[in-house]
Amino acid sequence: MITLYQFTVSQFCEKARWALDHKGLVYHTENWLPGVHRRKALKLADSSQLPILRHGTQYIQGAANIINFLDKQYPTRMLTPDNADLKKQAMDWERSFDKSFGIHLRRFYYTHMLQNPTQLRRMITFFGPWYSKNIYTLMLPSIKNKLIQSMKLNALEAERSRLIINDALNKLDDHLSDHKYIVGEQFTRADLAAASLLAPLCAPVQHPYYQGDVELISDLKELQDKSKQRPFYKWVSDIYRQHRWEVKSSDLYRL
Repeated sequence: MITLYQFTVSQFCEKARWALDHKGLVYHTENWLPGVHRRKALKLADSSQLPILRHGTQYIQGAANIINFLDKQYPTRMLTPDNADLKKQAMDWERSFDKSFGIHLRRFYYTHMLQNPTQLRRMITFFGPWYSKNIYTLMLPSIKNKLIQSMKLNALEAERSRLIINDALNKLDDHLSDHKYIVGEQFTRADLAAASLLAPLCAPVQHPYYQGDVELISDLKELQDKSKQRPFYKWVSDIYRQHRWEVKSSDLYRL
């Protein structure tokens, strides 16, 4: 039995799901509600960070660690290059993306999403457990406080994150000017990381959350509109189209 404990809209959980799907593995997802999840997560792992993968009696925490485990356990369709130099490049790029497009894009996104309670509710409860929408209203103040504290959500940090995101996007654009894939000649964990972590900005239609009507508030929409003519934006769309098949939400999340 393979189970992925996740937040459905989380960039890092999408990264882990994509790796599982890339390997062609059958797995079950258990979708948790932020804040409420903490006690359950700490029973399985050292922190409350998601995703957590259960594989038999083993628990693997964090998307990068999950990819490491899957490549070792299921060596077909490897995401980590065999070549030592390419492996180092792929993992260096991935760590960079985890920070810039993971931590900082997430911070920027959530800081502004807190201003839109309707979309925040949709995002947090999307494909969540059956009680999500009922408990969300009761726990909204607590959920918001936990998000603010854990991600350092405030205007000053959001602006700092925006600058870091833009620098990382410039670097990615420059690299993509003469590369189809980030490392070598085939799809690797570096491409998977960049595309999955940039999903909130690029809204690929293969991602079920972005198949619906997702109304972005002005700051997020402005950043997205400015991105549409940049090389990375089309590249993310192409990577999703070529390497992440289009499925219904119920198929992707395996509820």
